[in-house]
Order: sequence, then C-alpha cells, then structure tokens
Amino acid sequence: MLQFRMMKIGGSVRRSSTRIGRVGFASAALVGLLVVAGCSSTTSSVESTESSAASAVDLIAYITNSQDNGKTTGMGSVIPIGLSDMVTGMPIDTGEGTGPNDIIITADGTTAWVTNEYTNSVASIDLATGVVGPSIAVGAEPVAIAFVPGSNEQWAWTSNYDGKSVTTINLATGSVGTTIKMPNAGPNTIAFTPDGKYCYVANWGTSSKAGSTVTPIQVTDGGAGGTIMPNIKVGLNPNWIAVTPDGATAYVAKKGSSSITPIDVATNTAGAAINVPGPPIELEISPDGALAYVAIAGSAPEIDAVVPMDLTVSPATVGATIAMAPKSQPHWIAFTPDGLLAYVVGNGDSTLTPITVAGNTPGTPAVLSTDPDADMLAIAITAKK
Repeated sequence: MLQFRMMKIGGSVRRSSTRIGRVGFASAALVGLLVVAGCSSTTSSVESTESSAASAVDLIAYITNSQDNGKTTGMGSVIPIGLSDMVTGMPIDTGEGTGPNDIIITADGTTAWVTNEYTNSVASIDLATGVVGPSIAVGAEPVAIAFVPGSNEQWAWTSNYDGKSVTTINLATGSVGTTIKMPNAGPNTIAFTPDGKYCYVANWGTSSKAGSTVTPIQVTDGGAGGTIMPNIKVGLNPNWIAVTPDGATAYVAKKGSSSITPIDVATNTAGAAINVPGPPIELEISPDGALAYVAIAGSAPEIDAVVPMDLTVSPATVGATIAMAPKSQPHWIAFTPDGLLAYVVGNGDSTLTPITVAGNTPGTPAVLSTDPDADMLAIAITAKK
C-alpha cells in the first residue's frame, strides 16, 4: 500500500473579497520531463500523458466545502474525489454552520483533521467511516492547521484569525497545549521548517488595517509551545507562506501587492519581491523543491490562472501563465507525491482541475458540487485504503 506523509502545503485562507489562501515536490525525473515537453514528438506527448495518469492511481483527494459562506444554515462538508477517475464520493458532513476551512491528513491516511472557522474548533474525521470526532475548542476563527514535523503527528498548530493567536493541540489526547498570542492582527497561514524547529505565520491583517509582516516562532517542548521572534516586514497583505523542502527559504504570497517575497530562513531577512500577474491566493512548492505553482484569482480585472515559478535559480523566475477556466477563482493547490500532477481547487465554480507538470498543461475540470452556496477551499491528497 502506497503511503506518504501529507505535508500541509502552505496554510489556510482568510476570507476577503474571495477566500485567500501552503509544500509539495517533483521526482528527479521532472527536469527531463520538462525538456521532453518542449519537443513536438507525438511519442513524447503520449508517454507524458500516460505517466501523469499513472501518478494518480490509488490516490484520493479531500476538499473542504465551507458551503455556508458565513450563513449558519449551511452544512459544512469534506468532499472525497478519486484522482484516477475524477469521480466524487459521498460528502462527509462536518455540521451546520461549521465552515470547514483547512484540512490535514495523517501519514497512514486514516484520519483527517479539519479547522471549523465558524465554530472556533478543530475536529478529526475517520476517513474509513466518515465519522466526525468530538470538537476541540481553539481560538476564534481557526483558518490554518499543520502538523509539527518531528512530533510523530502528536502535535498540530492552528492559526486563529480573529483570535490573534496560534493554538498548539495535542492530537493524541485531544487537548489544547498552549495559546501563543500573536503581535500582529489577522494571523492567516502557517508553515513549519522541515526540521520542526521554526514556524512562520503570515499576518494578513484586518479589513480596516492591512497586515505587512511574517512572524517566526521558535518551536519549544517538542511542539507543545513556542517563542515569538522578531517580525519580518514583507509587504501588503501576506496571506500564504510555504517553506522549501531543504528548509532554506520561505516564500510569502502577498495578495495586496500581487507579488511573492522570499525569506532567508537562516537570517530571517526578506529578499526582493517577485511580481506575479495578479493577486496570489496560494503558493505550493513541488516535492523536490524545484518548482512552485501560484494560484492567481482577481476580480478587477478578472484573472483566473496558475503561475509556475522556477525555484532552481536565485532569484526565482516566473514562467508563462497557465490559464484556468474563466471565473474558476483558483485557490488551493496540491501536488501528487511524485510531482507529476498538481490539482487546483476552483473556489468560483466548485471544480478540481488537474495540471500535468511536464508542459504545464491543464486537464478537464471535475465538478465537485452544483450547490450555488458551495465554498471549496483546501485540498489534501492521500492513498486510497
């Protein structure tokens, strides 16, 4: 049975005019595939398509559907979809008015943990039975959740947007460890360094005052606590952060300035901003750290796209825009473990679109829901059981 550690790729999303929005990989063969994709050979195209299809076998994605858009009458859910056939399964209801936002899955693929933004809680889901466990109360409006690397998935942290805090949770006991008060308003997404020593928090801000900082936290007590470090100025409305697999660089997506800022983890200094052609909602890094995909969604002007970034050069360079369906409003992105495919959640049209990484080619979107109140957000991929 295929198993892999589900790394929370990026963080969560804070609602503004659209939901805002984390680390993935490609195999060592990715560079070769990219070269082949540039040729006109029909054989190369067929081989690339077959390889991409094979990479989705025995994988299943789970997508959170906040559904209620802030209304207490909506039934929040998590929607499973098989990636080999792109067929959705029965939604797992998380409860009326819960507003499930972010999701992570244990390495063995048996349990998911979901943040419920509107009930200020976190809950587990048994993926074999669809049974939702008891709620764990955390801070106000938890939008992101991530396992602490090196804690054997005993500890996870949530960022609480309205609570201006980060909460540590002992998943083994279902109890809260520490509430870390944040120095800036609107903590949105969180991302750990792979060694689990540091956590970076993107401070989105509020509707009245835009945030402009990332707060590093030194992890203490094996994940039970943390010590706030000096803020890093990055620019307007940082909403997403992802750390490269080697732990050297954190990339910050800033919706307010349509750019990405790299942070040198060794020195906690911000580099020069990298412009992208619209508001970045989420940024996902491929499993080998060579590539990032940035979800772009804007309303004025309308833009629905994914932008690739080459991370093998410094500074990283932006590639040709991958156009997505009009009004799809790309949000979360997840790579398959082999890095051959990426999947993009369309918040605007409730779809899931595959992208073949070799050639940056989007496939046919799958419809996740026809509910006009659907609010598709986070995606996590694991192996079928």
